[in-house]
Amino acid sequence: MLEIVGGIIFWVGFAGIAHTYVFYPLSLLLFAGRIPKPPEEPSEWPKISILVPAYNEELTIAAKIENCLSLDYPADKLEVMVGSDCSDDRTVEIVRTNPDSRVRLIDMEQRVGKTGVLNRLVAEARGDILFFTDANTFIDKAAARKLVRHFEAPNIGAVCSRMDMIPPSGVAEVQGEDIYRRYEIFLKQLESNFGGTTGAFGGLYALRRELFRPYSHDGSLDDVVTLLHTVEQGKRVLFEPNALSYEETGGSLGEEFHRRIRLGMGNFQTLVTMSRMLRPRFGATAYAFFSHKVLRWLSPFFLIAILLGSLLLSGIPFYRMVFWMQILAYGAALLAGFLNRLHLRLPGFILAYHFTIMNVALLLGIFAWFRGRRQVIWERTERNPSAKGI
Repeated sequence: MLEIVGGIIFWVGFAGIAHTYVFYPLSLLLFAGRIPKPPEEPSEWPKISILVPAYNEELTIAAKIENCLSLDYPADKLEVMVGSDCSDDRTVEIVRTNPDSRVRLIDMEQRVGKTGVLNRLVAEARGDILFFTDANTFIDKAAARKLVRHFEAPNIGAVCSRMDMIPPSGVAEVQGEDIYRRYEIFLKQLESNFGGTTGAFGGLYALRRELFRPYSHDGSLDDVVTLLHTVEQGKRVLFEPNALSYEETGGSLGEEFHRRIRLGMGNFQTLVTMSRMLRPRFGATAYAFFSHKVLRWLSPFFLIAILLGSLLLSGIPFYRMVFWMQILAYGAALLAGFLNRLHLRLPGFILAYHFTIMNVALLLGIFAWFRGRRQVIWERTERNPSAKGI
């Protein structure tokens, strides 16, 4: 009986991890097609509204506005809307004193969180295409044109940019986050070709205004929900790897750890809110949502199942070997954490450390969600106000 139970636990966990990290990317490589090349210029450049929700962004907001206004896009077809969620620093003052008439400020009367600010910004936007971007994300000058040209095709509802993560100067411990983002870029490109993109890098993506649905104030991930709503309305979501945006990682793994906990809470709320998108009628999107999102969110449980199952079956040589391989991997992660405190880093070990603590953070976020916590009023992850690479 123990062998049956242990075998079921082990192989369910193994199947979940193997599919989301190995078989899913392989299936995309095998079956993904090619996106038709968009025209270099549409018949007419539509008006765009760049939406910037902000809370206490005095260190970055001036540079962010300047970055948006400097985009290579017709000046009379661009507006920058900053929504302040009751900032109590100089954010509002900085925006108000900007002399450019294309800059508009919405100062919320009470705190409503990022999604509440976005609902208000969209309601007052004048553009046909909405650009969703963060205050600490800087946009390459050519990105607006590269995103907008795809909307010449009527079946395209949203287009996502590529985000490059930049570790702060002198900080090496968050390089694992940059490697993780590069892996995500690889997957999003394959998913876009396959027809099933399910999530954007929240720092920059574009949407047809008529497809926007107001967010519920429930803690769901706004970028995932937006794109799933787009597919639900019969439109396709693309990933444009040549539309670049840049954002610094957190200054330490501790900051990224807490950010991942908040994302973990949002992940499961998103699954509850958008579970209907797993229905077979949504085809490639349902497959991508299940494989890339749902199974990834369940990865901590799969890892625990593999460890527990191999322990229960440790009397069998194969499972005993797998069990000790896991112990060595987690030991390497712990050692990397210890060395990190001494400012000593081994490349392979820091990846094990990053993978482990990010899954621990995700697990804590899931537990927080089960306890009823919802992250609806944002907490900022401190980052340096840098715009490297622009």
